[in-house]
Amino acid sequence: MNIQRLLTEPISTKQLMQNLCQRLEDMEAKANYLTEYKTDTVKETIVRAEDAYAGMLMLPGTGGVKEFVGSPPCWLERRHNDNEFLWQLNRMTHWQDLLEGYSLTKDGKYAQKVVEELLGWIQVMKVPENLDEYPISYFSECNPLRALEIGIRAHKTWPLVLEHLGKTPYLTEFVLEQYLEAMYHQIRALRKVSPILWPKADHNHFLMECLGVLTTALYFPELREAEEWKNFAIDGIERCARAQLTEDGGQIEGCPSYHNGCMYWFGLAVLLSKRFGFTFSEEYMALYRKNLDYSIFSMRPTGKCVPVGDSHANYLATMAGVYGYFALEDMTWLGLASNLIDMDILCKEAEKYAWRALDIHKFYEGLESLKDKEYICEMPVTFGNKKLGQAILRSDWSREALCLLMTCRSPIQNFHAHIDLLSFDFTALGKSMVCDPGIFCYRDDDDRRMFKSTEYHSTIVIDDENQFEYQGSFQYGPQKAGYIDLVEEREGYSVASGIHYNYGSVVHRRYLALVDKRFVLILDKLSGLEKNDVKRYFHLDYTDVKVCEAYTVGKDAVANLAVYTYPLQKPELLPGRLSDVNDVARPATRLLYGGTYSGEQWFVTVLMPYKNYQPEVTIGQWKEVDKGYEICCGDTYLVEIIGEDIKVTKKTR
Repeated sequence: MNIQRLLTEPISTKQLMQNLCQRLEDMEAKANYLTEYKTDTVKETIVRAEDAYAGMLMLPGTGGVKEFVGSPPCWLERRHNDNEFLWQLNRMTHWQDLLEGYSLTKDGKYAQKVVEELLGWIQVMKVPENLDEYPISYFSECNPLRALEIGIRAHKTWPLVLEHLGKTPYLTEFVLEQYLEAMYHQIRALRKVSPILWPKADHNHFLMECLGVLTTALYFPELREAEEWKNFAIDGIERCARAQLTEDGGQIEGCPSYHNGCMYWFGLAVLLSKRFGFTFSEEYMALYRKNLDYSIFSMRPTGKCVPVGDSHANYLATMAGVYGYFALEDMTWLGLASNLIDMDILCKEAEKYAWRALDIHKFYEGLESLKDKEYICEMPVTFGNKKLGQAILRSDWSREALCLLMTCRSPIQNFHAHIDLLSFDFTALGKSMVCDPGIFCYRDDDDRRMFKSTEYHSTIVIDDENQFEYQGSFQYGPQKAGYIDLVEEREGYSVASGIHYNYGSVVHRRYLALVDKRFVLILDKLSGLEKNDVKRYFHLDYTDVKVCEAYTVGKDAVANLAVYTYPLQKPELLPGRLSDVNDVARPATRLLYGGTYSGEQWFVTVLMPYKNYQPEVTIGQWKEVDKGYEICCGDTYLVEIIGEDIKVTKKTR
């Protein structure tokens, strides 16, 4: 194989190998540290490596369990009617476990397995030299050479082969030549098609694809196009920051899981700049720092992120904090996360990224320091980002806090959004209570349709129609305006409101108020009704739900939730599902309050969380004002509607 034709100067493969090895990190030193000080981590890594060696992988479509994918893997097989199975298999993320297993144990079977799979994949794919001439549509289709998979392989998994095996007998000159030939043609194509696919740089895919181009150029500066690729990728990543990182904080897609992913990807770019001697702009670094805050804002008090849109309720804020530390040498975000996440869980999550640390000793010292240090959170308890269409209200920054996130943005930014205008997620007293359902899957099937539907979110449905048309897993019909227009902390309460026009003549405005750090007040105003069927849904994270005469209650060992409505209604109880990981959902309960209405209609809902004693709540008209309500729950609260605003006052005794 004549890889010299790919190089600026026709140096030998032996010389190329020597050059490469000078750029690699000292993985043996990292392995020695882990072996000496982190024996539990080593044992867990070896267990995962054994599963990967046996071909047992958990992928989209496998139902949340590991499944045999073949030996060699079935690179071209699309199982379970799920494109993501093929795509994610071809990201080779299981190589990380195999390679770390090799570095920790020096058991050659792990290294040999990776090399065999690498060469086998190259033989199966036969990456064509004219890949860059393929139709643009090819790079979005279900095949291993989709643009995103090229980008992920190039920045995340294939370089690990170089890092862990570069100074061992397993990375022979032949293997290096095969690697470089296959990667070169993939990156050459990616450099051409990625900016065509994402001309506005406003999608996480473009960021990962630029990282793939950048990583290849940095590891192999001898390539003819390396300098141009490097400049293109740095500029592209800068463009991504400007297009995706909002001034108020929060990645433009509005999905906390993807936001945390972007904190990893933007942080990884900075980590690469430290290793390879270049810099990003001051604007980039300031945007990155500001957006790390959103990783904290979007956490439930339980430590998991709110699963708005295509998100999972997980601990990925830890990953954001780790890369914030790697990029900025600042433990602040990990420290703030540790206020909400159990320290054992946080450390276990953080250790997943330890091999990326430039100084593994310092990284673990930083983690240890969190155990003895209290991070005082000075961030505000309200957060609003009109560009994302999100409002977050919380009573305080404790694990027992009451916390709400409401979302309303249409037209949507991209198809990771759900049909969830004016829906909300509520956590209190250490328990998720009213929940966004999460992703469940990306397959274009009934599960995907349901988890994205309006009725699976805690909002209002008119005439049994979605707020806008679901046309497929990543396709919607036209949308009208919907937005958040108020987020404010006031004396005794905080409030957020939004409005949307997606039901034609029927307009929905919703107010959410967190009152006296005790309960949630929801005011829904519907105007333009003409004998329309109105259904109000609340997706509860409870299976023990009882409908009583004056309220409905969900009970759990951690904390309970009582739901009161005005006008008084008894809900229908419907099955619900909440998903924290792909293809797995736990049972839940949806409350449905229904009726037929005309003209203007107001609905009042009070969510009262409690642990032991259930407060008695009554809701009635406040007759001393044109439009208002009186809520009694031991104390009395007066709610007045003033134009397009509300005022909540605690009545003095």
